[in-house]
Amino acid sequence: MKKVRIVTDSTCYLPPEILGEYPELSVVPLYVSFGEESFKEGVGLKTEQFFFKLKESRALPTSSQPSVGDFLEVYKPLVEEGSAIISIHISSKLSGTVDSAQQAAQILGGEIEVIDSLFTGMGLGFMVLEALRAERKGATKEEIVSRVMAVRDGITVIFVVDTLEYLHKGGRIGGAQALLGTLLKIKPILFLKEGRIDVLEKVRTQIAARERMISILEEIRKESPGAKMRIAIHEAQAQQEAREVLESLKEKLRPEEIFISSLGPVLATHTGPGLLGFACFLEDEKGIIPSWGSRH
Repeated sequence: MKKVRIVTDSTCYLPPEILGEYPELSVVPLYVSFGEESFKEGVGLKTEQFFFKLKESRALPTSSQPSVGDFLEVYKPLVEEGSAIISIHISSKLSGTVDSAQQAAQILGGEIEVIDSLFTGMGLGFMVLEALRAERKGATKEEIVSRVMAVRDGITVIFVVDTLEYLHKGGRIGGAQALLGTLLKIKPILFLKEGRIDVLEKVRTQIAARERMISILEEIRKESPGAKMRIAIHEAQAQQEAREVLESLKEKLRPEEIFISSLGPVLATHTGPGLLGFACFLEDEKGIIPSWGSRH
């Protein structure tokens, strides 16, 4: 059976302790630029450095996709060793990364499956993690792709940002555009829907938004009390809050797996500091349960 290698991009934000368990994972970095200075995420610019530069910079940074050449550099040795490749990436509605990956796959030939996750952060990360776990168990390429697509259908991602300014200026605001005239009056809960950022609900304060997001997770758990629940807590310069939420959710929801995922420079360019959010999916004996987000 042909060996299967998993490739993703730097916006999956799997925690370092999990990445360390899977050294075989190939990660293609996206770019962040401050003026004429351009950095590869996680390589030339660490998260702590990024937030310092963000605070000091007069102009907001920008992000950009990996080049076709970046993907060729990763794909070529894997194709030459005779491996099949499953390449899972940030939503094509948010970045051109999938397009770069597809162009590289067409140039090289070989057995390369490029998957548009329709997510980013741990929405993407959970798909990558399940692909890695399936590969470790000896699954075929077709079985891994099937698993990844099932997980994609089950993922819900919800989050709240401190301000919509970064999403607006970065052009990633999607369905939240209509809220710009009422920024001072509401704190919207956002979610990823069909690959784009949209508004789930409008609340008045950051505290209310946090409480409502937790109640949504509780609703998801109540709908499938016997299922295995996996949760990632996203944060951007909100580590203490994330740790407090993690302990609370462990007790309330009894998840099979829960951890904190810190946003790196690319997504933080568009969300700014202060983000708190969740990615989750559930699975019972029948398989992955359709996402709560897809029903709202």
